[in-house]
Amino acid sequence: MPTAAEGSSSLVSWIRSVRRFVSWHRRAVAAVLTFVAVLGALRVLSAPDPGGTAVVTLAADVAGGSPLTREQLVQRSVPVDLVPHGAVVSLDQAAGRTPAGPLAAGSILTEAALVGPGLSGMTPGRVAVPARLADAGIVRVLRVGDTIEVMATDPGTGEVRQVAARARVAAIPTAGDDGLLSGGSAGSGEDVLVLLDVTTAEAEEVTRAAATARLSVVLPGTP
Repeated sequence: MPTAAEGSSSLVSWIRSVRRFVSWHRRAVAAVLTFVAVLGALRVLSAPDPGGTAVVTLAADVAGGSPLTREQLVQRSVPVDLVPHGAVVSLDQAAGRTPAGPLAAGSILTEAALVGPGLSGMTPGRVAVPARLADAGIVRVLRVGDTIEVMATDPGTGEVRQVAARARVAAIPTAGDDGLLSGGSAGSGEDVLVLLDVTTAEAEEVTRAAATARLSVVLPGTP
């Protein structure tokens, strides 16, 4: 049976051996420790918040009318009270879907912001753009499928110009449609939101005009 002195000598010898090993292989040991630290950090960052809900957000700004790719999507965990109604919770649910209008980076995707059954009649090669019309009463005479002219009126000069010649009404969100595109209910307040089927150039004109002018529509007569 080894004596206490022998045991102490063995321990000292073992410690010296470990020190020599670390000294000889310090770069390898440092690399291993760095890898372990990085792996731990990645696990912390990727672990879902136990108190949150998984939702799909946008990695960058996107334009309406083009199918979303997985590179444009990020799944995140957010507090339950910040999850909007109809939020998309799976990347598989979002990839390949088409936004009904421009969306900003970081936005939580909702079904109301994506082309769905109500927009299945979109014209090939055209896009859907949201437009908030100045006259809420127009919703009483507009119908999905109507072809209209969209006009922009400068509130300062009163100048009127056409921003879309043959826009088709793709959808008219109702008071129950929550999401990024709602922001109000159709037929109430001072304006009304509609989704228009337009060319890409017209979508840019409508979006630009909406920032500075009041939008209205003209219903062409039957030829």
